[in-house]
Amino acid sequence: MRRLFFPLALLLAACSYTLTVDLGSMTLNLSGLRSTSPFPGDAYVVFPKDPQTFNPPPVDVVRGIRVEGQAVANVALSQTLTVYGRLQDPAQDPACQASVNLVLCPVGEAGEALGTIAFQGQAETPFTLSGDVLVQGVRRGKLWFGLRVEGVLPSGLTRLELKELKAHVTVGL
Repeated sequence: MRRLFFPLALLLAACSYTLTVDLGSMTLNLSGLRSTSPFPGDAYVVFPKDPQTFNPPPVDVVRGIRVEGQAVANVALSQTLTVYGRLQDPAQDPACQASVNLVLCPVGEAGEALGTIAFQGQAETPFTLSGDVLVQGVRRGKLWFGLRVEGVLPSGLTRLELKELKAHVTVGL
């Protein structure tokens, strides 16, 4: 039985490949954001009003995904931010609050946590994300990325960018 399984596993592995999908960049303009949470408790997630839109891969059989990028703040930070993802417009969620450029959601309504961005006294740092929402969003060509804010925003922080977002998509059988 093992003799049959090994060649089959090799054949299936040979039927997959990885391609890169450019997801663009996202900017959160935080200059008009209140310094305290609008929700009970400290934490909330900030989404841009508009989703990330891009050309989805030409195949539908996605076996795995990893998104890499650079996070850039306008000031050096010593915080770890959690990145969330959603497939539905957060502005249409009754639990969230929309403003001109941003949508704020309580953590429980924010979607899936995809990974973290660890600033260590710097204004720029690389990060990696993964999760089911990424797989579905990349298939659709549209998703919302949000950042979890805990407590008071650091003094002087007015802009956060997720730059050069690249999805490394493994497709195949």
